[in-house]
Amino acid sequence: MTELDTAPDEVRTPAGVHQIGDFRLRCESVAGRRLPTATALHRWSVASYQDFWRTFLDWADLAWEGSADTVTTSDDVWTARFFPDVRLNYAENLLRPLAGVDDASPALTSVHGDGSSERLSRSELRAAARRTSRALADAGVRAGDTVAAVSANNARVVVAGLAVAGLGAALSTATPDMGVSSLLGRFGQVGATTLLVDRTSLGGGERPADEVLAELVSALPATRRVVLLDDGPLPELPGAPVTRMTDLVSAVPADDPGPDWPRVAFDDPLWVLFSSGTTGPPKAMVHGVGGSLLEHVKEHRLHVDLRPTDVLYFHTTTAWMMWNWQLSALSVGAHVVLYDGPVTGPETLWRLAAQHGVTVLGTSPAYLQLCQDEGYVPAADVDVSSLRAVLSTGAVLHDWQFAWLAEHVGPVPLQSISGGTDIVGCFVLGHPEVPVRPGRCQSISLGLDVAALDDQERPVLDEVGELVCRNPFPSRPVRFLQDPDGERFRAAYFVQHPGTWTHGDRIEIAGDGSSRLHGRSDGVLNVNGIRIGPSEVYTIVRAVPGVADAIAVETQDPAAPGSSRMVLLVVLQEDVELDAELGRRIRARLRREGSPAHVPSVILAVDAIPLTHNGKRSESAARAVLEGRPVRNLSALKNPGALESIAAAARRAEETATAGAVLDGDGDTHAVVARVFTEVLGAPVPDDAHFSDAGGTSRQAMTLMRRLRMELDRPLLLEDFLADPSVRGVTRAVTTGAPDHSRCEVLRRGDPGVTPLFLVHGYLGDVDIYRTLVDALRTPASVYGLTSDPRIAATEGITIEEIATPLVAVVQETLPEGDVRLAGYSFGGLVAYEMARQLTAAGRRVTFLGLLDTEPPFDHMSRSSRALRTVAWWIALLVPGMVEDTVRAVLRRRFGRSLPPVDEEKQTFAAAYRVFNAYRLRPYAGPVTYFRARFRVPVIANLLYVWRRVAPDLRVVSIPGSHHVLLSGEHTPELAARMDGALREPSH
Repeated sequence: MTELDTAPDEVRTPAGVHQIGDFRLRCESVAGRRLPTATALHRWSVASYQDFWRTFLDWADLAWEGSADTVTTSDDVWTARFFPDVRLNYAENLLRPLAGVDDASPALTSVHGDGSSERLSRSELRAAARRTSRALADAGVRAGDTVAAVSANNARVVVAGLAVAGLGAALSTATPDMGVSSLLGRFGQVGATTLLVDRTSLGGGERPADEVLAELVSALPATRRVVLLDDGPLPELPGAPVTRMTDLVSAVPADDPGPDWPRVAFDDPLWVLFSSGTTGPPKAMVHGVGGSLLEHVKEHRLHVDLRPTDVLYFHTTTAWMMWNWQLSALSVGAHVVLYDGPVTGPETLWRLAAQHGVTVLGTSPAYLQLCQDEGYVPAADVDVSSLRAVLSTGAVLHDWQFAWLAEHVGPVPLQSISGGTDIVGCFVLGHPEVPVRPGRCQSISLGLDVAALDDQERPVLDEVGELVCRNPFPSRPVRFLQDPDGERFRAAYFVQHPGTWTHGDRIEIAGDGSSRLHGRSDGVLNVNGIRIGPSEVYTIVRAVPGVADAIAVETQDPAAPGSSRMVLLVVLQEDVELDAELGRRIRARLRREGSPAHVPSVILAVDAIPLTHNGKRSESAARAVLEGRPVRNLSALKNPGALESIAAAARRAEETATAGAVLDGDGDTHAVVARVFTEVLGAPVPDDAHFSDAGGTSRQAMTLMRRLRMELDRPLLLEDFLADPSVRGVTRAVTTGAPDHSRCEVLRRGDPGVTPLFLVHGYLGDVDIYRTLVDALRTPASVYGLTSDPRIAATEGITIEEIATPLVAVVQETLPEGDVRLAGYSFGGLVAYEMARQLTAAGRRVTFLGLLDTEPPFDHMSRSSRALRTVAWWIALLVPGMVEDTVRAVLRRRFGRSLPPVDEEKQTFAAAYRVFNAYRLRPYAGPVTYFRARFRVPVIANLLYVWRRVAPDLRVVSIPGSHHVLLSGEHTPELAARMDGALREPSH
């Protein structure tokens, strides 16, 4: 390829029209050849990335000292350091006088929720920052310190932040409505000695601000001083003196020029930013002075073409990296507008932009969609003539949003940008020389060798792949906090694809350099081996009339543990209900415009989608609620109340499914079969139509059979389905004969020469609880599951002995001779124990009996142990609200069933509890292996002494984790490995 190659429709723009044109001339001089197009310039910038960054540092005319001869210390993406001999000061570069820029021109306008505002010129902002630097220095802030700030997006925190940076200290910011736990999750890692606080909305108004502040300070032992950014009364705080910033600044003489602002090393800390934290404690990322400044100036000047004549407003909070990004716009002389009020409607930001003459507006797809859904037309309401560009980030921007902006705002380029807190900048963004293509980002960021890798680690074009960057770049974090050996940092970005930075996004890149984001890699749906980008689902679903928003989540399939399913959560427009017809339309459209794999198993209507504080969908939080797991970091969410809406929708769906599961007569069964066919295939199916002729796939056949088993509570074998795969044929199959629940189910075929393993059902009669475990087992033996009637434990007067006896008969029939191996979890373990006794009495040799965290019956415990367990179990069962987090969560995870209403659920649980504890333990001389969950919740005493009294040949194997996630949690593979080892050993 030569330097004259140009992608289709790419524009050759004369030098001088945009700043990037002037920069291109400088690059051509260094390269010794022409770089006439955007793609040509980008190719050179990554092929000769050291020349690119050295040239840019010189062209940008920043204030720095030292030598730029050494650009990077190596070419390794992980370890390379940029410009080790350059020293500079961030605040100096943002506030210094600029040639051709009037020092009296506006630099910062801070707009408040009540409509009032304050404006500072460049000279006023510089003077305020320098006086504040003196005040903070007098208070004890030094170069190398870290200062934490809790504030809304206003001028006070900007002035304070610039003052901190000027001193050579690092700044970490958060919003006051985040809550104490969320703030501690961030600032608890920072160790800041100085805390800046604006109490205006501290705690979100739910508690007195001073009470919240006292709680926060008491939990931050490193904090030695608190400085209030507001002017309210001084509170009394234990352990830390508190003062107002205005009082500190007032003590500085008016003619004091402020302290000298030192030029510090390129990689000295500037900011501590945090990941969203939806999957655990947020990662504390330390970003350097030089890398942050250089990346931002590059993006502002070359990609946004930002100039001193521009007015920039980006809708952000201090908890998002876009706050830091917009702050750096001061370095080019632009006028930055801030806003600390709420978005009260679709008109809020457009009116703000019109009032203050904004030329570059930064927003999000969610806000643009709000405007479209509300029928708001900005051009008809306000004067938008000043706007020359609209930037959007935080989520995938859809094609129709480009059309909406063009029609209702005007011919303004809508630039989709994406990067992240991790790089405090963008990987893909706008470009002043490249046409806007709906649904796509215009270009890859200069100097960054961004590629899409397929599953074979190959770079691909026009295909969705993993976003990686293959060369060093200056704005990567300097380090993580609380990561002394750098292993967490390495594991976060450099392990998955060695030699590259792996960002965690899915991207599709075209030959012209444009791209389309497809959501987070960890949000990609992998339903039974088929990968689906969530954005593909959103694009299709949002076009369905009545749907305002959606989130697609991959969850465990309760009908088949170990498998997954897609659940689609939809936010509906006002006065729209999720009825069967709307559900059918959604499914049909997904199948038609996506594929059969895009069709969700479940659609739930919810009030809101859970979002992080920077406005991104949190699939992980929604998934946790749907699977009955606690959300690992609730404080990471901007709207945690959305989770209750999801939980309520899931409960309603469970109750509806349960209400329809008990059917009498073939007519009702036919109606259910027909409905499930329709819902799975997305359209009504004639009674005699073959499943395949109706568009069904093998995957959908599995989905259909799982749903029918669950809703009808009757067996449906694959061979019965294939005999006549129609509505009529399946109805006939599930209504022929009474269901036989006492049977042996093949969970996995193995070597017929190896003694099989029988797994005994739980108290709801099924063996679905073992699916994940069986998948993880490596034993060559076949694995069978022994099942009983789903209501076996609730049968009046039933005993463990009576449950075990028919199962013994099934074992004898399945395996007429030879040794027997049994295992059971919890309730099933007790049944397995009684089965082992009966089989031994019948002359069979039981060589393996595995009890998977099976507690002994109540009456065999000591008095203190009985008291502890009684309190723990009945609290979980009876205390309002706790049953949702214990019994229902356990049933959902273990048994993969549509759950009955709460009252019936308690009764079933209580009945099984009585049957379990009524069993009288008798001696058993055979070998027993007890797999004991190491973490005991609730507070259950060590009860192994009971088992040792009746089973002296007892071996105990300790497994990490707790009882309720032993079979479906992160430690299940370890349990499987230990079981494999025990099965290999001779009986002991």
